[in-house]
Amino acid sequence: MSKEFDMGLQALYAGDLTKAEELLSKAIEDNPLNAEAYFYRGKVHRQNGKHTAALNDFYKTLDIDPSHNQAKVSLEMVKQIMAFRNPDLYNP
Repeated sequence: MSKEFDMGLQALYAGDLTKAEELLSKAIEDNPLNAEAYFYRGKVHRQNGKHTAALNDFYKTLDIDPSHNQAKVSLEMVKQIMAFRNPDLYNP
């Protein structure tokens, strides 16, 4: 993997989501077929509440590596989050 990818993971695990997103995006720019970079950037998006962006990255991960089980699980989790609607939480 690339230096940006490794540093992006370190930033993610340290809780610096802005830096993690920036570094993982750079890793993707350098290698557009890096499924792991898309997956971890998707995790960053999910943690930031950017569910649509997370979905896009998890789908891209699966396009590159259809057997990526973590991406499959994460994709379903984000879909469930987006599908959840509690009418009691909304005011007319």
